[in-house]
Amino acid sequence: MMNNYYYIIAGLPVLDLDYQSRNFSLESFTGQILPHLGNKDKRLVEWLLFGLNAENLTSHFYRSVKKSKSRFLREYFSFDLILRNILTADTALKTKQDSSQFIFGLGEQGEKIGKSVSSLSAFASEYEFGPKLLQILENRNIIEREQAIDLLRWERADIICTYNYFDIEVILSFILKSALVERWAKLDRTAGEKMFRQLVADIKGSGKLNKEDQ
Repeated sequence: MMNNYYYIIAGLPVLDLDYQSRNFSLESFTGQILPHLGNKDKRLVEWLLFGLNAENLTSHFYRSVKKSKSRFLREYFSFDLILRNILTADTALKTKQDSSQFIFGLGEQGEKIGKSVSSLSAFASEYEFGPKLLQILENRNIIEREQAIDLLRWERADIICTYNYFDIEVILSFILKSALVERWAKLDRTAGEKMFRQLVADIKGSGKLNKEDQ
């Protein structure tokens, strides 16, 4: 049975003050959480943090994370792999480069999707977020495009945790979202603050659910 971390989630909205004082960071966010987790759950957080570093996203990592006991890690990084493959193929097509060596886990299919728009569109249409992602990639505004892609990541975290409330899966989701907030706090102050407000709203929403259930 998963641990119930209601008391951690209920205390997270105080981070609102950290953002106002420009001290919000992924490190501070996780630093408040980790001391209260069981050893197995701490290792799941470590897996997530490791995977949030692009330099660690190798074929070995994606194969290993598929075996994780955490549904969030399995499903999120499965999504992440497909997302990155589509982004890679799209960039290759627009710059007329061969993307096959950069696409993980798709074998011959990977070679095809990086060589024609129709192959990429057919591949993307196999996933519910694919058509939306291709539409996002048509936006020539780099900032708007990047933010929309990160919002897809945010939405995926919510979808995975639809029926989770106070367990480690929800905490992993919040940590992922805090990483997105940190990124946008550095890139675009307004966008970062907007995403932070949504993070706090999500956390408070979880707290309300808990009170109603008890």
